[in-house]
Amino acid sequence: MHSLLLQVSAAVQVARQQGAAPLVRRLERVQQIVDRYVKRASLLLDVGRMNATRMLPQLESVDFAEVVREVVESYAPEAAFNRSPMNVKVPASAPGRWDRLALEQIVSNLISNAIKFGAGSPIDVTLTLENKEVPSVRFEVRDRGIGIADVDQERIFGRFERLSTQPGHPAGAGVGLWLARGLVEAHGGSISVHSASAQGATFAVVLPLDAGPHTGAPNDQT
Repeated sequence: MHSLLLQVSAAVQVARQQGAAPLVRRLERVQQIVDRYVKRASLLLDVGRMNATRMLPQLESVDFAEVVREVVESYAPEAAFNRSPMNVKVPASAPGRWDRLALEQIVSNLISNAIKFGAGSPIDVTLTLENKEVPSVRFEVRDRGIGIADVDQERIFGRFERLSTQPGHPAGAGVGLWLARGLVEAHGGSISVHSASAQGATFAVVLPLDAGPHTGAPNDQT
């Protein structure tokens, strides 16, 4: 992937020299996606180390709404291919202090799963600010696909547990939701799912606007 990133960077330079502005924009987008993939791959390599230590988010000022819009844009071609239009409702901005890479991983995982298991139906992506005792942000992804049985709704957050084993449905490595829960809990937040078989699923993430000095790890590591 690093080699691919170098080739894309070189192509960007050539396109700029030739004054091909539309091509430059497309290549820069590819460059951004590949770079993000490399960073996420590095994060996944840290999963093993999470067995021996707790994850410490690298907090910075982040606009959650911007992260959601960028991730939705990167998944737009895949959603279109699967005939799953995404209905996105986010505020103009939702600033807070989080680990940006962790947010991208969480949002990407939930949107990717919704596309995989959404049965070619619309997907709702929402972000809202909640003025509770602890100011928070609530991120939800709702699909209208195969759904998740009650008995499986806690199990799917475990390590190496897959969302579906039904024929014809894609199966991942089984670490996505486990990692997402670990990242959410490391920020002092919570993740939950509301679903039923054949009735779609809604995943909800609630994070405090200032993650603060939280530490956390997936539940099955201790």
